[in-house]
Amino acid sequence: MVRKKVYKKQHILAAAQELLIEQGFSAITARNVAEYMGISTQPIYLEFKSMEELKLTLLKTTHKHLEAKFLSKTQTANQIVDFGLNYIDLATSNSKLYISLYIDQHSYGQELRELSFLAFQQSLQKEERYATATKEQLEQLHLDLWIVVTGIASLSLSGIVDRTPEQLKVIFETIEQNCTI
Repeated sequence: MVRKKVYKKQHILAAAQELLIEQGFSAITARNVAEYMGISTQPIYLEFKSMEELKLTLLKTTHKHLEAKFLSKTQTANQIVDFGLNYIDLATSNSKLYISLYIDQHSYGQELRELSFLAFQQSLQKEERYATATKEQLEQLHLDLWIVVTGIASLSLSGIVDRTPEQLKVIFETIEQNCTI
């Protein structure tokens, strides 16, 4: 009897992540992932109840990987500055993935925002200044900072803006100083 090759979640997610990087979120369909892997769609639906489940799992595992590799790095003594510098490092060193997640249009913006906020909130637990901050205050600080960071990252990728880490540090510290916490 011929043994069948088994495709598990991690294989499908790895292929979907490669497809995400190469072609963006819009390419994540059962047919495209299956074709990319050289299989039928059946193994995909055996591992995931729906494509929505696959996409959300892909988003969460990708973000977890980015947190470990980029977003949780300590570059300075200030978590706010690190947040900004780390996102820009992600954008410049892994531009295709950054564009797929943060620039290309897709329907997972709210999920990305929540994942980013959770990582941000966890990083600020190390800072005494934010111990008494409300969730709403932290969400506003995150959003203000994230808007500026993604703008700078996008402009850096396109070659329009080129700032040194010291210049970026001043920008992020200014945002922090202007927050109402």
